[in-house]
Amino acid sequence: MNIRMTLQVISSFIGFIFCLQSVKADNQISLDMRVNPANRLVFSLSYGKEPVILESFLGLNVDNQVLGENAKMIDKVEGVGGYVVYTLQQTEGTIFHIDTRVFPDGIALRYRIPAEGPKCIYGEETSFTFPSQTRTWYASGPFQYGWLQQYQDRMTDHIQGELLAPPATFCLPNGLYAAITEANLFNYHGAVLFGTEPNRVQFGYVENKGHMETGIITGLPPAKYWHEAVRNVPWIVSPVKGANEVVTPWRVLMLSEDLNGLVNNKILAKVSDKPDETLFPDGAKTDWIKPGRAVFTWLTEGGIERLSVDNHKKYVDGCSELGIESVVVDDGWELWQQTEKDANGRTKWEMLKDLVDYAKERNVNIWVWRSSSPRSGNKTDIGLVDPKERADFMRKCSEAGVKGLKIDFFHTENLFTVNLMENILKDAAKEKLMVIFHGVNKPTGDSYTYPNLLAKEAVRGLETVGGEDSWAPGPPWPYHNTVLPFTRWLVGPADYTPLNFRAFCPPSVTFAHQLSSIYMLTSPMLIFAADMEDMLSSSGRSFIESVPVVWDETVVLPESEIGKLAALARRKGDVWYLTVLNGEDPKTFETKLDFLPKGKYKLEIVTDAPGNRKLIEVKESKIRFGHKLKENLMSGGGLVARISVR
Repeated sequence: MNIRMTLQVISSFIGFIFCLQSVKADNQISLDMRVNPANRLVFSLSYGKEPVILESFLGLNVDNQVLGENAKMIDKVEGVGGYVVYTLQQTEGTIFHIDTRVFPDGIALRYRIPAEGPKCIYGEETSFTFPSQTRTWYASGPFQYGWLQQYQDRMTDHIQGELLAPPATFCLPNGLYAAITEANLFNYHGAVLFGTEPNRVQFGYVENKGHMETGIITGLPPAKYWHEAVRNVPWIVSPVKGANEVVTPWRVLMLSEDLNGLVNNKILAKVSDKPDETLFPDGAKTDWIKPGRAVFTWLTEGGIERLSVDNHKKYVDGCSELGIESVVVDDGWELWQQTEKDANGRTKWEMLKDLVDYAKERNVNIWVWRSSSPRSGNKTDIGLVDPKERADFMRKCSEAGVKGLKIDFFHTENLFTVNLMENILKDAAKEKLMVIFHGVNKPTGDSYTYPNLLAKEAVRGLETVGGEDSWAPGPPWPYHNTVLPFTRWLVGPADYTPLNFRAFCPPSVTFAHQLSSIYMLTSPMLIFAADMEDMLSSSGRSFIESVPVVWDETVVLPESEIGKLAALARRKGDVWYLTVLNGEDPKTFETKLDFLPKGKYKLEIVTDAPGNRKLIEVKESKIRFGHKLKENLMSGGGLVARISVR
């Protein structure tokens, strides 16, 4: 986590100082850091002439000493790109550093604590104080079964006592949008936000009560504790090997005048560590990293048979016909030796190799599921905690021809689990294996450092349909899905597993909404939850066959409103796609397609069939630049359009 830029020393010593001067980006964002009359290190932020963040605390509680109380600045080092390093000293002599980066669309800051050995972290003082009457949307819990919880919508005046799972999105009284999260989370405990008082949120750390009471370090906690958190339990961290300081993740504030700028914010990419060239010679373009679409049988009908080798071969055949790149073999394949009727003494690896070879002949790749850690009572569930067992598992996957891994059941973001995830990504890269993480914390830019990480779940997706009143409480799906593009997706793709036309299609959304969701809730590893027969026979099949997973451009249409309507235009090459998800209220959607270059186009569109939520209507027409689109949307309805040059 070294600073990768040359810094010019501005001053070697500034005595007792109360104003640490402001740092500006493009004359828009101004960051002021200072020591207030109470001898607390604070900052404030303005956008243009408008205050955005009012006086807010900075600091870190290390070894039960709050760095930032009774501190003075003794050095300031300024570099290119809005990078400034402040060195501060406590009254009794302790030195620490704050790195700040100011961008045209937000700020990032982090702490560096000189250390030759372990440090105990008791809490963090970093906070953000918003103007009264700021509105916020956030997931109401920190864990996997917390990130699956409902998104809250409230005023920050009433935020005290709340626990917010980043990223949290805010809309200020002046209409400015903001979002808070963390980035470059390595060798450190993941953070959440606490509502400490009206209009103020503060970074902090939580543990799962079930983990603490059972002694489980990582993995699935007892069910009765899925939603229970214990705040700011002290934890110990040491510098990474070869370093002499503890470095926190970046604390990131995104800012934009509209939702389009918020969705297109790139701060996480700018502050994340670059990939290791020995593992990824061409970064994200390394030849074995191949984003694509996939199917899995976990949410399909068919009982235990849906997990069989033969059923997966049927899905391989369907993928071959649809042009879908991969099949994910989910939980249960490691029991094939006991569950397959024609196993005939073959090992799970031999049967997996047979499936891989079958798929390879049809230009389809195979991914496999694995728990990150052993689950109680499951003797065959080894997990990936032990380095030797992890390396052996990945070597065998590679030898069998597997292309990727779906790793599940992390359920916390304590230091041990954060390091485990990084080690999994490193070891997978050594075997040229792609990865998605399920049952996991939010993205923190980790896919920029490890581009073999294609997605993290950290979302209430279709897997939770049916659990709304028990293990996965949440609001109506039309509201939920129209919040996600402007909250969870700000920090990276999610493993939502969209698209289902049977039991896992919530009654509150239409089939057109489902089809449009694969364009809205997208991912470089886009796994469909639908039964294969439904995809093959769908009248919207061509939209399943042609959906890109990596986009050249995304434009948020001005008709979008968080929780009520999400409307995006996405471009891949010369083809534009329009994806619209409606909230709970039926409405007429009207928009001018002015994101298109001048020219003539063919418009293919899938909409709600009038009077039937389980039917879609496919239409085609010829349009020109400047065309105005007008469609009626049901409650929980949607539309998706493909616009190509003619």
